[in-house]
Amino acid sequence: MGSPGPSRRSVVAGALTALAGTAAGLVGGCSPARRPDGGPDGPLTFWSALRGTDTLVEAWNAGHPDEPVRFDMMTSGLAGGNAKLANAARAGNAPDIVSVVDADLPGFAIDGVCGDITDLVTPELRARFGPQAWTNAELDGRIYGIPLDLGPMLFAHRADILERHRVEPPATWEEFREAAERLKRDSGVDLATFHPNAYNVVAGHAMQAGGQWFGIEGDGWVVDFLDDPTRRVADYWQGLIDDDLLMVAPGSSQEWLAALAADRVAGHIVGPWGLAALAASVPGGAGKWRVAPLPQWDAADPVLGTDGVSLHVVTADSPRKERAIRFLEWLSTTPEAIVARLSSGRSSLFPAAPDLVEPASEQFATDFYGGQDLYGLVTDQARLLRTGWTWGPRMQSTATSLHHAMARLSHGTTITEALAAAEAETLPDMRSLGLTVRRS
Repeated sequence: MGSPGPSRRSVVAGALTALAGTAAGLVGGCSPARRPDGGPDGPLTFWSALRGTDTLVEAWNAGHPDEPVRFDMMTSGLAGGNAKLANAARAGNAPDIVSVVDADLPGFAIDGVCGDITDLVTPELRARFGPQAWTNAELDGRIYGIPLDLGPMLFAHRADILERHRVEPPATWEEFREAAERLKRDSGVDLATFHPNAYNVVAGHAMQAGGQWFGIEGDGWVVDFLDDPTRRVADYWQGLIDDDLLMVAPGSSQEWLAALAADRVAGHIVGPWGLAALAASVPGGAGKWRVAPLPQWDAADPVLGTDGVSLHVVTADSPRKERAIRFLEWLSTTPEAIVARLSSGRSSLFPAAPDLVEPASEQFATDFYGGQDLYGLVTDQARLLRTGWTWGPRMQSTATSLHHAMARLSHGTTITEALAAAEAETLPDMRSLGLTVRRS
């Protein structure tokens, strides 16, 4: 039963006293006796939407019968999982541990749903992960989550189609456009797809280019969705769309999947987690796909953005924080845990802990990608991940605004206009929460 920690005010960054009081009510209004699992001595409760979590929990319980974990599957954040967690926190019955994506962490921290665990993270645990991983788990210098994976953006492509038309996997974005032009001219095939419902991909491109949509300065937030690097990204992709060099279709849509299956799209930009999903979505492409590094703006100074990673948070009102940290350390850093999670072979998750890369790689068959050493490639690419990116405090709302605006791309709206519209809706949304916010 917690109350907001000493860093609460810096994390809220300018929130009014009323907002801080509301959040305090979320995390401080219940006691262990009210919890349905019987209080601090009951099992740890754990919600996650990640595949393989059930087998992971089974492995823990088999080896740690005195510290049981009770697992409940939840939907992903945008599909309702975030609302479920927020409602549970308000009712005083949130689980002890929850899986969240990196973009949702600041919102849950500011709302007081997830706890500040800085003082519970030992130097040994901190050393198990590099700075790229901790970037996803920190806010304003405090730790709110334990990293699980890394998500450097990659370029998956149909090697047979590119070879047939003498197109090399592009190393720069200039070469990417040249490759798209040649492939479309010679074969009518699109090199890739722009997904209007993928805010995370747009953000990943902005990260790579050096953009910074959100920042914390003093006691307030700074917002700018159209800084120079992001404008460069928006103009680049808009040019490809305007010149009909890309397919424009929602990710996971039947339209897009049918185009992949019919050889009308030859590439896909995605993080490591999406490689298994791609293989499951277009099984007819088995053996034909390969993965290359994402093109760079400057090949002499490579850097990458991330495409959605997961971490685990301990809820602020959990009476079992020390036990939760012990479980999460096992979950995130031991070969036993990663093998249990990935043993089905359906996941291509790339672990944040370097020691787990080899055992993880042994669980994912790469036949779909011609036996390519995917984990070796991702290991090299993960070193290029940019650090220092900060997500906003209401990314679900921001993402929804951006998706709605980009859905109008086929009706004449530009990516720049969509970003401006999302920013225009994000600013008052943040202010309505009592946050001090200004445009950069």
